[in-house]
Amino acid sequence: MKKTVISILLCAAFVMSVQAQKRTVESIRQTYAEVHEWISHMMPNEEGETGMPPEYYELNVIQNLPGTGPHREVVRMFYGEEEAAEDVIYPPHYLRFATAKYNFAAREFYEEYLYDEKGRVMFIYAITPDADPNMTPYELRMWFDGKRLLRFTAKKCENFKGDLDISTLSKWIFKEVYSGTDIPEMYQLEANRCKDRALRFLEMFKGIDKNTYL
Repeated sequence: MKKTVISILLCAAFVMSVQAQKRTVESIRQTYAEVHEWISHMMPNEEGETGMPPEYYELNVIQNLPGTGPHREVVRMFYGEEEAAEDVIYPPHYLRFATAKYNFAAREFYEEYLYDEKGRVMFIYAITPDADPNMTPYELRMWFDGKRLLRFTAKKCENFKGDLDISTLSKWIFKEVYSGTDIPEMYQLEANRCKDRALRFLEMFKGIDKNTYL
């Protein structure tokens, strides 16, 4: 009887531990806010000062693409340090957060990717004109617990008249048009593209991190 009680208690403790490790939309939002706060200390203020030394990788791509003309893409990758032995001077890094801003002709895009310490994407935020035939910008958000989609939301830009650009994002007015635990067909292509981009940025980061001078 005593062994049975102990077994039950151990099983209950294991279940509680597993449940505690599961991510929720709210826990991911908290992590996202903490990461943004951390990054804000690296960015210069109006006086050009920073609260901490900036540490991130930045990739600038300038191209002239057939059919769409001038293309510019700016990617930033912010990273953390993995645990390592005390005598290791330069601990290995892991990708924590990535942003991408780019265009194809007049179509402008902006994306954010939040990762955990194991390289799994936790959250994707994207502004895209490709979810709508009229190129109306949409905000898409995806929260993940491992491979499991926790929530998907879509917001439509209400004041788009064909003349908004990403630099005036603070003036854009978005209205939620969908929130749920699955992705409607209308947004499937863009959602899949962003999930693929999350993996591509992870591979890109690993390539850069392995080849930078230390």
